[in-house]
Amino acid sequence: MTDWVSASAMLLAGIIVGAMFLFGMRRRKDRTDLERADLEAKRDALVARLREHPDPQLEREAAEVLRKLDKIGGAPATSPVRAAEAGSAPQNAALKGFAWGAGSVAVLAGIGFFVMQQAKPKETAPAQTVSSAAAKDPAVADLERSVAQNPENLQLRDDLAKAYLDRNNIDGVAEQTRYVLQRDPNDARALTYSGVVHIIAQQPEAASAMFDKATKSDPNLVDAWVGVAWISAMRGDMPKAEAAMTEAKKRHPDMAPRLDELMAHLRNPQQPPAQAPAAAAAATPAPATNASDAIHLTLNFAGQAHGTIFVIGREAGMTAGPPAAVKRVPLSAFPIQVDITQGDSMMGQPLPQKMRIEVRIDSDNDPMTRDPKDPSAVAEGVALGKSVVMTLK
Repeated sequence: MTDWVSASAMLLAGIIVGAMFLFGMRRRKDRTDLERADLEAKRDALVARLREHPDPQLEREAAEVLRKLDKIGGAPATSPVRAAEAGSAPQNAALKGFAWGAGSVAVLAGIGFFVMQQAKPKETAPAQTVSSAAAKDPAVADLERSVAQNPENLQLRDDLAKAYLDRNNIDGVAEQTRYVLQRDPNDARALTYSGVVHIIAQQPEAASAMFDKATKSDPNLVDAWVGVAWISAMRGDMPKAEAAMTEAKKRHPDMAPRLDELMAHLRNPQQPPAQAPAAAAAATPAPATNASDAIHLTLNFAGQAHGTIFVIGREAGMTAGPPAAVKRVPLSAFPIQVDITQGDSMMGQPLPQKMRIEVRIDSDNDPMTRDPKDPSAVAEGVALGKSVVMTLK
């Protein structure tokens, strides 16, 4: 409402200025017409007297009158049509002046209105929209709303990153941890969750550095020690993995049984862990896995090989991105029986109902590197509860 009033006031000012200009032009015209009429009458009288009695003094007076008429645009009377045209010229000029004055200020009013509209504060959008996954999970939706309302609360962002990690939303984890670490590079929880992201992105060096930094920043964070043990075991450094798990038990004696179970899985990947590394603090025991919730693989290979077998499961149709399940199997005599269970879940999330299974013999025992010459096999669309025979080539 205020903007419209302002614009209307500016337009009214333009009309007033135009009217004043028109009034001034008309007054000037009236004065000019009277003066011209007076001079023309005097000129005619002097010309008539000169015709009767030529006189140098009268000639000088007549010449002076003519000069004055020239200055004000005066001219000898002509036909009525030309006189009308001459009389209408000042009026047209006045009307044009009025139009220009009113139009100019109207344009200025329009510009002013536009500027005021642009300067008016817009309603700010939420800092973060609720994700489609959150629409199905009230807990995540609540965290997202809290972060949107308190974007600088780093603890809330850590909580949201953890919720994303538990639900395998790796992009969400990366976004939240990046925001936190830009503001607090020593945030232990953000370092730990970001380390998991770097493992999935096949950047083990960066992940290891983040886990180590997290344990120094917050030595009591059990997830950080579990992360150190996890990356160390994956890289074949079992002494470091054992030391990290021992330190975690020392700081959290109440969690010793759970941590022992997880360490047993790191030593022998065929034994399912209590839960995933980034969620080791849960207190309830993992539920038993039913045969219908597992995928049963029979692996065959005809040649000679050395190294370790890695089994990677992703949601059906996905050839890249974070795996849903990862299993490390010692190389032995073929055929080898392998079960993919809930215990092999990468982040502790439920396994997809259908999966793409990739199996390879890794000659250097490092899952973060891949030699194209390593024997491998792929099975697409394998449903939970099914048995599949895979021949590595």
